[in-house]
Amino acid sequence: MNTIRQQLTRRLLLTVALLLAAGAVAVYWCARTALLAQFDAALRAKAQAITSLTEQKGDHIELDFADETMRGFESHSGPDFFQLWRADGKVVERSRSLGRGDLPLRYGPAQTPLFWNLTLPGGQPGRAVGLRFQPQQGGGKRRGGPVMEAVLVVASQRRDLDRTLATLALVLGGSGVLLLAATALVVPGVLRRGLSPLQQLADATARIDAGSLTARFPTRHLPGELVPIVARLNELLDRLQDAFERERRFSADVAHEFRTPVAELRSLAELSVKLPDARPANADQEVLAIALHLESILTRLLALARAERGQLQVQRQPVRLAALVQEVCGSFQPKAAGRQITMHWRVPADATAQTDPVLLRSILTNLVDNAVTYSPTGSVVEVEADAANGQFSLRVVNTADQLEETDLPRLFERFWRKDAARTTDGHTGLGLALARAFAQVLNCELTATFIQPRRLALTLRQKEGVRAGS
Repeated sequence: MNTIRQQLTRRLLLTVALLLAAGAVAVYWCARTALLAQFDAALRAKAQAITSLTEQKGDHIELDFADETMRGFESHSGPDFFQLWRADGKVVERSRSLGRGDLPLRYGPAQTPLFWNLTLPGGQPGRAVGLRFQPQQGGGKRRGGPVMEAVLVVASQRRDLDRTLATLALVLGGSGVLLLAATALVVPGVLRRGLSPLQQLADATARIDAGSLTARFPTRHLPGELVPIVARLNELLDRLQDAFERERRFSADVAHEFRTPVAELRSLAELSVKLPDARPANADQEVLAIALHLESILTRLLALARAERGQLQVQRQPVRLAALVQEVCGSFQPKAAGRQITMHWRVPADATAQTDPVLLRSILTNLVDNAVTYSPTGSVVEVEADAANGQFSLRVVNTADQLEETDLPRLFERFWRKDAARTTDGHTGLGLALARAFAQVLNCELTATFIQPRRLALTLRQKEGVRAGS
């Protein structure tokens, strides 16, 4: 497995190696340039010394060998060489160190002489300087007659220079290798220590399971780079814990909702088996009612699952809100009258929504059913709808004596009822949860608020971005 530490180690070593190589090349180049400049300066000084000893006497050129400077060129094994020509290429003088060899005739003007590397007559590497100049007139004063020019090439062995440069290259290379080796030894430990908080975080994460979702990662004493990651992990654990708790509640609620009808079915079946003659006349009707109740729960659970997975297809078309509200509220009039509940609805005649009529009808049906079912006897249920500025809204208001402000966030939870003992009124406890899921599919927001003391308002409002039509 390719770890972050291994990647960082390789990249750091490569970076250090490149920096060391670049630094060594720069140091070597600067040192070589400085040494060559110093070597060339010495060559030029020797050449200038020889030119100062060169004189023109009449129609020939002479060199004074009596000077101390010239004695360094007279040794057969000396490191210095020179050769002097007339402008026409005729050799005037040459150092004994040349033996039978010659120096190449290359030169530049006296102000900017030519420097180059060469192989000396003895086969040794050397460096030379060549220049063209005018010798002094005999006696230091110019006499009549034409002025002659001469060419001088002075060369020296560069053995010491090359040895110095080789030593410098060896020192730089060896130092670089040693530094790189030391870096290779130190970097893994430094990275291991620097990445230890990340390893500790990984170990702590590996210990988290379904039974320890309450654990949270501390953010104190963490490097700044890990704080956002740990904060997001803690937020993820919050969501996971909440999801697991909802799942546990959901499982318990489903078991509770199914237990009663299944027990009733079992009782009817056992009675029919043990006492066939005592079988109630309405047993089949009871079995059918129980089956329909179970089917209703399963149908709504499947619809919730499809809505949450985004598998519902939305077919938007103009929906006249007045006709829809009148039809839905009219279907609940008998039930409301049986409980002495008065229903009022107010919708502008021209209010039109651009939405899915099937899903919107289901949402409104669940809201009105909830209001009529849980409102106290003799109360009033109000339904309002409107469409303006490309957006539509629906609101169902009813009296809710038993609800508190703290209950509002739980109204849309599956199987939630204020009465913990639950009721057997045929309701599945999924209506408002299904209404909110459908609202999200329609890009709407379904909220619950108290607009007056004990007056609950469930409001469906279309979000921005989807036109309601006109």
